[in-house]
Amino acid sequence: MANIKKQDKNRFRKIYSFIRRKPSNEFISTDNGIIESVEIDFSSSTSESYTFTETYSSNPTVVVGSTSAVGSGINIFVSSLSTTSVTVDASSSFTGTVSLLVIQ
Repeated sequence: MANIKKQDKNRFRKIYSFIRRKPSNEFISTDNGIIESVEIDFSSSTSESYTFTETYSSNPTVVVGSTSAVGSGINIFVSSLSTTSVTVDASSSFTGTVSLLVIQ
């Protein structure tokens, strides 16, 4: 897991002005992270699986979102997650595209 530190870019240098500027935060990591982005096509199905192309030492964080779907009110969620694959389910069968963002 990467160590992440929050730092205010406006206070990086020691400038003592009369009016303090609004904080502008940045996040700095000491380790290299792995990010994988992919789109999965659903065609009249409720479940699809994806096998990761990268190697993860522990279960990664997965963010899912529907980019195009026929119909409304369909929930997209992760039903199964391991270090090698993820299974994405929908509340009802639909045809569309689901975006995955895998982060570690």
